[in-house]
This record gives sequence, structure tokens and C-alpha cells, in this order.
Amino acid sequence: MKKSPVSNSETKSGRILVLGFIMAIAIIMIIIAAPWIQEHLFSANSNSHDSDGDGVPNDEDAFPHDPSEWIDTDGDGIGNNADTDDDNDGILDVFDFVPEADAGIKVAIDTIRVKDFVIGRQPTGTISAKVSINDQEVSSFGPGEMEIDLETGVNWSTPVFNVPDDKAYHAVKIELSYLNMLGRSELLDINGDDSSTDEMGKVLEITYYLGNYVGKEMKGSSDGSMDNNDSTFFTEKDAKIEYTITTVDTKIIP
Repeated sequence: MKKSPVSNSETKSGRILVLGFIMAIAIIMIIIAAPWIQEHLFSANSNSHDSDGDGVPNDEDAFPHDPSEWIDTDGDGIGNNADTDDDNDGILDVFDFVPEADAGIKVAIDTIRVKDFVIGRQPTGTISAKVSINDQEVSSFGPGEMEIDLETGVNWSTPVFNVPDDKAYHAVKIELSYLNMLGRSELLDINGDDSSTDEMGKVLEITYYLGNYVGKEMKGSSDGSMDNNDSTFFTEKDAKIEYTITTVDTKIIP
């Protein structure tokens, strides 16, 4: 007996069933994958998108829906453009030399060279240092034993000293001293510009310009023997130092 041929309608109905099954499986897979797609695809696009059109991507914009703001330095919820005190240090930006940081000063004595014997002809001396900023002592260093007439790297560095941000210039004072044969501390002359023979003529005084950004730096050196005030009857002990002064952010301790 011959089989009855399959009609076109039966073939079409079968194809529809298979297609429907495939579509159902695809929909189920999309529903299962939707959370992953949302998390990994759409969120990535959102982060790199610039919602407010200010040229700053959302992931870098503190105010992604405000085209007039994108930075909040002090985290007070007010953008820098509207905030009159960006670093929240109590000094209005119009008077603040470093408006986006609470400015401080850091002083480092990099090298010392004691140029004269301090006790007889002993090849070493016991050396100390003191640093003051705006007439306030910040740090003292030593005592340490150093060879005479040899440049010695010491890297003595003060902690950060907070200064008024509305003042452009600040007074930095460095004193270097040695122990004499009686164990008493005496100043070494490190001020090559002052030929005075009194004690303050030996102290190095520096006027430091704060600048208007964190990281502003001033390097210098001073050699006490350059003042030519030694004589037959008066010989002071001279030394040379190299130093670095830096403007830093007091909220970020280096």
C-alpha cells in the first residue's frame, strides 16, 4: 500500500512549530542573560557617556547631570565653579594663592659640608640643625658625626608646616651648629651673604614664595665662607648646605 503524500499545509505547520520553539528558546536565553548584559554592557557605556554634555565623561564627572560643574575638590557637594572656597581652608579663592589645596611648606636639608675643623685638627665634628618657618621652630636634626670638608648627604626633612594660603611669602630659617671641645653647641656660619660677626649673621634666612600650585619647588645652596669675614684675630667656623623647599598639600602628607 502506498503512503499518503504529506500535504503542503502539514509541512508549513511543522515549520511554524519548529520556528516557534526556536524563538521561545531564544527569548528564554535573553531573559536569563539580561542582568549580565545590563551590568557589563550598558553600565560600561553609561560610565563613558557624557550625560550633561560638558566634555567630561560621567565616570570622571563629580556632577554628571550638571554641565556647569565637574569637580568638587573639597567634597562638600558644591562644585568648584560655584564654591568660593574650593579647598575648604577658610580662605576665599580670590585671596588664596593655592585655591585647590590647603598649602603647607616642607623644608629639606639635602647636603652639608663642614669646611673648617671644629675641634683642633679632629677629622670629624658633631653637627646638628634646626629649621624654623615664620619664626616658629618646625624641626631639629642630629646630632650626627660628619667628616670635615666632605660633602655629606643627610636628607634631613621637616614635617609639613601649614601656612596661611593668603600670604605669598614665608620666612624660612636654617641654623647649623657643632659641639665645641667643652661639649657646648655653637653656630656654624652658613650665610655667605651676611658678613656680620654676630650670631644672626651665621643663620641662613630665606624668603620663600609659596607659588600657586602644589609641588612648586625652590632649590638653593649657601656657603658661609663666601662672606670673607675671617681675619687674623677672628676666624669663624664655616659650612655649606644645599636645601630644597616645596609647596605641598597639608591633606596629603608626603
